[in-house]
Amino acid sequence: MPHLPPLGLPARRRLAGALCALFATATAHAGGWETVSASRTYNTIPVDSDDTVNPLRGYHRWQNQELVPQAAPALDAFRRYHWRDLESVQGQYTFGAILADLKAARDQGRKYAFRLRMMAGYDDGQLYAPAYLAGNASCLHGCGFWADSGAASGKTWVPDWNDPFVLARSRALLQALAQAIAASGNGASIAWIDVGLYGQYGEWAMRKSVYANRPAGIEEAGTDTRRAIAQMHFEAFPDQQFVMFIPYANRDALHYALLEQAITSKPVGLRADCLAQAGYFRQWTDHPDDWRQFADQWRKAPFVAEFCPFDSGQAGPATARAQASEFHISSVGNANFALPKPDNQRWLSLSEPERHDMLMLGREAGYRYGVDSTWVSLTADGQLTLAATFRNSGNAPTYEPWKVRLEIVDAGGVARWSASVPVDLNSLAGGAVTTSVQSSWRVPALAAGSYGLRLVARDTSSADGQQRRPLAWVSGERDADGGLTLLNLRSR
Repeated sequence: MPHLPPLGLPARRRLAGALCALFATATAHAGGWETVSASRTYNTIPVDSDDTVNPLRGYHRWQNQELVPQAAPALDAFRRYHWRDLESVQGQYTFGAILADLKAARDQGRKYAFRLRMMAGYDDGQLYAPAYLAGNASCLHGCGFWADSGAASGKTWVPDWNDPFVLARSRALLQALAQAIAASGNGASIAWIDVGLYGQYGEWAMRKSVYANRPAGIEEAGTDTRRAIAQMHFEAFPDQQFVMFIPYANRDALHYALLEQAITSKPVGLRADCLAQAGYFRQWTDHPDDWRQFADQWRKAPFVAEFCPFDSGQAGPATARAQASEFHISSVGNANFALPKPDNQRWLSLSEPERHDMLMLGREAGYRYGVDSTWVSLTADGQLTLAATFRNSGNAPTYEPWKVRLEIVDAGGVARWSASVPVDLNSLAGGAVTTSVQSSWRVPALAAGSYGLRLVARDTSSADGQQRRPLAWVSGERDADGGLTLLNLRSR
C-alpha cells in the first residue's frame, strides 16, 4: 500500500498544466488497473471574473426579465399573481397561468418561485381580490373598504385581513393551488414560495394612513391574523422552501415562522423587497436585540431579495451590493431598476461603475464551492483512495440536497462506477471556509481502456426528471458540465 498523505492538503495556486503531472506515478500490470499516486491543486476563479451560473445564488429571473447580463440564463425564475386572476367565481379556480409557468421553468431546466397577492399598489382604483369578495355578506364588515387618499388616480381597496371569511377563502385558495400543482407532477420544480397574500404587493407592509377613515369594525391586521396567514401557506405546502418578508412590524410573525412552527420540513428563509434602498435595513440594525434572533437564519435557509426601483445616480447598485454582503443574501431578482426606460435600455442607462457593482453583486451573492486540492491513490487490484479539500468562498451556503460523487467515466462520459464522498456542502457556510475528507473504496474491474476520474456535485432529490444539473465548481479546471476531472485512469 502506498503511504497516504495527511488530510489537510495545501491549497497551492499554480498553473494547471504543471500540476497535472505533479507527484504522479503509474506502473503497468497485467490485468487490473495501472497504479496511480497523484496530487493536484486547483485554481479558484477570482470573484471579479467569475460568471458561474448556479441555482439559488446570484441573480434569478424576475417577472420574465433578466436585465443584468449573465453568462447563461438563470436557473431559477420568479413571478407573482393576483388572487382575482386565479378565482373569479367563488370556488372556481383558474390556475392555468401558474401551472404553465411552472412547466415552462421545468422544460427550460429551471426551478420556479412565486407569490400570491391580494393587493398591488395604492390609489389605482383596482380590485385585486376576487370580485365576489368585496361586499360579500359572509363578511362581518364587507370584507374590506375603499380607502380614499384624495389621489386623482383613484382609491385603494384594502381587505379586512382579520375577517374569518377572508381568511377562510385565502386558505381555500392555497389548498386548491397545492392540489393543482401536485396533480401537475411538477411540484419538485418549485425553488421557493414567498409567504404572501398580506399587505401591499403581498409583501407584508401596509401604510397606516389607509386606516385613517376606515369603517367601524375594521382594524389593521392583528398578530393572530398574520400568524394565521403564514400558517395557511405552510399547511398547504409543508415540504416546500418558504421565504418570509422582513418588515420590522412583522417580527412576531417572523418569530412564529422561523422559530416556532414545526409544519414545514425545511427551515423558512427571509425575503427583502427593497434591496438598494439606503437605510432599509435600519429597521433591524436599530433594534439589534430583535434582529439577533433571526440574524443567522441564512445559515440554514435562503435570504432572497429584489430591488426597490432605482435610477442611475441614486447609489442603488453600490448600496445593494453592500447590503447583500452584510446580510448574506443569496439570490436577487434580475430586474426592477431604471423603470422609466424601455427594457432594452435599462442596463445601459446605468453608469460604468454602477454596472460594475451590479455585476459584482451577482458574482458575490450566495455560495461559491470549489475544490482546493486532491490526492488520489489507485492500486492494481482496485483499492481507490481520495483525499480532497473543499472550499466555499461565497457569502452563504447552498440550501439544496447536493451530494458530491466520485465517478469513473468512460470515453463517452458515462459513469461506470461512482461513490459518495463524505462532504456536506451545506455545512460550508462561506467566507472561504474549507473542509478536508479522505475515503477509500474497492473499484471493480472494468473493461480495458482509459477512464476519467471526476468529482461531481449532483442533486439527489428523488423527483424523476426534475433534478438540477450538476453544480458548477468555481475551479478554473472544471469541465463543461461543471464537474471536475481529477486525472485519467487506465484499466488493463
